[in-house]
Amino acid sequence: MRIKPFLVTIIMVTIFLPACKKNAVQLEYTNAKGEVPQMGNLIFRFSKSLIKDSLLNMWDSTDYISFSPKIPGRFRWESPDQLVFSPAVPLQPATTYTAKFSSEVLRYSKYDKVEGADKISFNTPALALENAQVVWTMPDEATRNVVPQLDLFFNYKIDPAKLKDKLAIAVDGKETSFTPQTISSDTKISFRLASFKPEDRNYETKITIRKGLAPEGGTNSIAESITENLSVPSPYVLAIQNVESEHNGTEGTIRVTTSQQVIDVETDLKSYIKLDPAIQFTTEVDESGLTLRSDKFDIEKSYTVTFKEGLRGKIGGELKEESQHQVAFGELEAGISFTSKKAVYLSKHGAKNIEVKITSVPKVKLTISKIYESNLLMMDRYGYYPQENSARYSSYEDESEYNDEYSGGDATLGDVIYEKEIDTRSLPKSGGGKILNVSQFEDRLPEFKGIYHIQISSMKDYWVKDSRFISVSDIGLVAKEGVDKIFVFANSIKTAEGMNGVNVSVYSKNNQLIGTGSTNSDGVAEIVYTKKDFSGFQPAMIIAKTGDDFNYLPFSSTRVNTSRFDVGGRRNNPSGLDAFVYAERDIYRPGEKINFSVILRNREWKSPGEIPIKMKFLLPNGKELKEFRKTLNEEGSTEGNIEMALSAITGSYTLEVYTSNDLLLASQDFRIEEFVPDRIKVNTKLDKQFLKAGESTTLSVNALNFFGPPAANRKYETEIQTKQKYFSPDKFEKFDFSFSSENSPISKDVREGTTDAEGNAKEVYSVPASLK
Repeated sequence: MRIKPFLVTIIMVTIFLPACKKNAVQLEYTNAKGEVPQMGNLIFRFSKSLIKDSLLNMWDSTDYISFSPKIPGRFRWESPDQLVFSPAVPLQPATTYTAKFSSEVLRYSKYDKVEGADKISFNTPALALENAQVVWTMPDEATRNVVPQLDLFFNYKIDPAKLKDKLAIAVDGKETSFTPQTISSDTKISFRLASFKPEDRNYETKITIRKGLAPEGGTNSIAESITENLSVPSPYVLAIQNVESEHNGTEGTIRVTTSQQVIDVETDLKSYIKLDPAIQFTTEVDESGLTLRSDKFDIEKSYTVTFKEGLRGKIGGELKEESQHQVAFGELEAGISFTSKKAVYLSKHGAKNIEVKITSVPKVKLTISKIYESNLLMMDRYGYYPQENSARYSSYEDESEYNDEYSGGDATLGDVIYEKEIDTRSLPKSGGGKILNVSQFEDRLPEFKGIYHIQISSMKDYWVKDSRFISVSDIGLVAKEGVDKIFVFANSIKTAEGMNGVNVSVYSKNNQLIGTGSTNSDGVAEIVYTKKDFSGFQPAMIIAKTGDDFNYLPFSSTRVNTSRFDVGGRRNNPSGLDAFVYAERDIYRPGEKINFSVILRNREWKSPGEIPIKMKFLLPNGKELKEFRKTLNEEGSTEGNIEMALSAITGSYTLEVYTSNDLLLASQDFRIEEFVPDRIKVNTKLDKQFLKAGESTTLSVNALNFFGPPAANRKYETEIQTKQKYFSPDKFEKFDFSFSSENSPISKDVREGTTDAEGNAKEVYSVPASLK
């Protein structure tokens, strides 16, 4: 009778164990193991589907996986059975991470456990010495002493003080003292070897970095000592030590490291460098070598860089034999960046085009948010990070922590009003960038005034993105702050005319309204603002509004530093008049006549009419040389002249203008000096005043010496500039008739030549036929 219950228990356990396994899902694959790059997606693939198709390909801040140390970023379900985590910032250097799944990963599935996910651990690459090289330098060119400088290149930033404690350098088997040249943490740390006598031979050098050194911000130190052997070339030999290449999508760069600085003469330097295939390039010399730059480099081609025998260095070293190096640019790193970081204002009546550089990103997401008027100061202070409408935020705690770290709080400064996925191949090209047209989106909140935040992000890698603020307006603003007043000038960006009736508000640093006003017919508003003894009440921003337009002017990013200029302004005098004195020139010789004019205006810029004024002409020592009176004409102006005697002393004379009751209005300085005028007079003439594409014109030049004879066999230089003229016919105001950037007529051509026996010369300029 006791056997039956035992059999029942065995049968029940056999039934329930398989049922438990059916409620678990396996982690089939993850790249979050071993060594991972600092910037890269972490992939987790499961044996079963865990989410619906409607939730795929959306950035999600739900805390599916917790990392230790914490990694800011977003999750995305790439497929029903594959979860991708994309970090927002690089992972810490030389650091070990652990990962743990939360119940959220199974939230939309019938499973209750993830098997194979108990021990997920990965680490960023360990600290490594990537390269070591020695460059001969000349710290003091007066003494011509040369010193070898050791440059150590690491994969992470290193504190030079900590490295010095762990570093040992031996030259020809003997340990050598050294002094650090790098002050702050960097990936390149330089040391100069002391007590070094230069000889015409190579030096065998051994570098040892003892274990225990950790990178800045990293937790894992090197477990074993790093040893590097290198041969230091003779200071009398120039050696090519390293050649590296990179491309940013617009311009290619080849960096060449030499054993000593090369002679900085570009024309001579280019004769020793050959590129195959041949392209035009420029050279830049620095203390460690030189750099070749060109926008003609093709990322799909490889190039052979040849350095010819005879290339010389500053210390006296010479390249003994021809050196060839093969370089290729490879695949461009994914990147998104706006070409102009500081530009904010976009004309309301323009084409609304923004240039952006996009490399190796096939598809992007455009997110446009509206930042409301009352939040502009907070936005300017803390920035703004949009919460995409398509993203899910199930974990409030994680999202609030992320915003606290990167945006200063969890307040909503604006709302996303437009989202669109864009194939980058469909964007028109503009030089090395792409043109993004933002006129396509419709503002769904037009009744709320504000500016816009535009973000372009990769659909694949969360950290590849860029953003900027845009104010779409026709109100151009200039403000001048006084002690208790602010003058605001509002002009149309399209026509440059003053705008009447623009409502202007002044906000303080603590976001309080401290003054309001409205522009007059000249587009000027004079605002008296509330002045308090608290720092928070200092003016910080101006907002201008009309019935259908809005613009803002933040002082923090638009203020002009006036410390170098005299901007104190002019104090109003009791007469209410201002005088302006101008002359033919400001320098004369003794015996010449000084001709001048004086114009008077009142505060409304009106002519005061026919009134008498008094003038005094003062000597350089301040004594009065001459006093005379004048009467203004109907236009409020008068003219005069002063004869300078041949015996007049040289120096700075002053003409002062007074009212009839001796109130000083203005002064003007004149210099009386002995000087020699220009010896050559040049006359120029064009045979054609107007040209079409493909036509030519001739510039005739005639040069005469000051005393009459022709300026024969004189060298001359001409500069021919062509600029595009703005063309906007009536009835076609919204059309753009300007040239595209590829065919832009803007150019600058500098030519040199020599005049003939008669002092004549000719230069011919042809308009490119491509401008037709």
